[in-house]
Amino acid sequence: MRKQLLKDSAIYLSGSIIVQTLGFIGLIFLMRFLPVEEYGKYTYIIEVISIFAFFSDGGFTQHIIKESSQNPGSVEKIYAKAQSAQLLISGLMLALILCISYPTNSVQDFYYLSIFGLSVVISAYFAPMLAVLIAAGRKDLIFIKDVVLSILRILFILLGIYLKAPFSYFIYLGFINGIVLFILFLYTKGQQEFKHMLNFKPAIADSIGFIRHGFLFTILMAANVVYNKIDIIMLEKMIGSVEVAYYSGATRFIYPFMFISGAFMTAVFPKLARHSEERDKFRNIQNLALYYLGGIGVVLSTSLYLGADILFEFFFGNKYDFSIPVFKVLVWYLAIVFIYGPISNSLVAKNKIVFLVYLNLIMMMMNVVMNFFLIPEYGAKGAAMATIVCEILILVSALAYWRRTESRN
Repeated sequence: MRKQLLKDSAIYLSGSIIVQTLGFIGLIFLMRFLPVEEYGKYTYIIEVISIFAFFSDGGFTQHIIKESSQNPGSVEKIYAKAQSAQLLISGLMLALILCISYPTNSVQDFYYLSIFGLSVVISAYFAPMLAVLIAAGRKDLIFIKDVVLSILRILFILLGIYLKAPFSYFIYLGFINGIVLFILFLYTKGQQEFKHMLNFKPAIADSIGFIRHGFLFTILMAANVVYNKIDIIMLEKMIGSVEVAYYSGATRFIYPFMFISGAFMTAVFPKLARHSEERDKFRNIQNLALYYLGGIGVVLSTSLYLGADILFEFFFGNKYDFSIPVFKVLVWYLAIVFIYGPISNSLVAKNKIVFLVYLNLIMMMMNVVMNFFLIPEYGAKGAAMATIVCEILILVSALAYWRRTESRN
């Protein structure tokens, strides 16, 4: 079990390492090229759309993976319902982006938000396909897609820098994802094992039921995304793009490492779902994930904290020195989230989603309240402090609930 778990995780990790390395390099070039304020504006546009982008998989990815893993003979029906639901959800997402962005932003920012939002909507159509591929264990296709996408993205950024393109050029970066996913779709639907993608017919009536069954996943995803992105929006509206840039600068050496947790749990979750009723196997898988991820998270956070000054000096000179105090607070996010990942995925596999929904909604509201008081006083560092406090509370609450649930069983 341990060897297979590590083997599956290693495959996802290898692709993710390439993706994150190329993505990191591209963003470093972009941060060095754009003025601090413009990079802050770019980050704001991306993060606002990310709040709506939980619709990009309808909150259904884990639901699709879980159902496909537990009912391999019903993949065709699951895909048909999911894809039909995706059509409805993508339309709703675009409408929300336009209706909410227009009255709350300048005309120029609304234009940027609309363009980038459209690219996310196009990519959203292919979310059910990716979920089915993950559930089917087609790591090779996911690997190739991620690597090709990363290479094209960095080439697009480097071309813009070479041409000294204006800020607006980089807003079109999101369309590359849709192009790569479309090519993958053309290839995948021709494979015998995925012929249901070729024969897909809209089933609107069934899709409504699918949306209803996946509603808790949607709410959980929405609460989690808003919780993680609200800092940027509040910084932009309360202080301005410069503080957004410094906050984002602090995350450059934190969020890229999230691929480790994401890749590991992508490999582990189908096994948790498959063995959710087998207590010993389930606990063994969970403990292995907790042991490895928790240890990696603690080592990463400690190492990055100690090397903070060297990192920023090497990559940015003194351009992002104001990000260093923010980074030294936010860096502990990795240790906390790496420990939390196996616990939250175990709760999802055990259908304890309602608890996670309430927990994320409460922490989202707490984060907003703390930001409201801390940002005016401490700026980006205040937003980082609010995030870490909330993350600690989330971890402690989830762990206590899990132990309580286990004791009952």
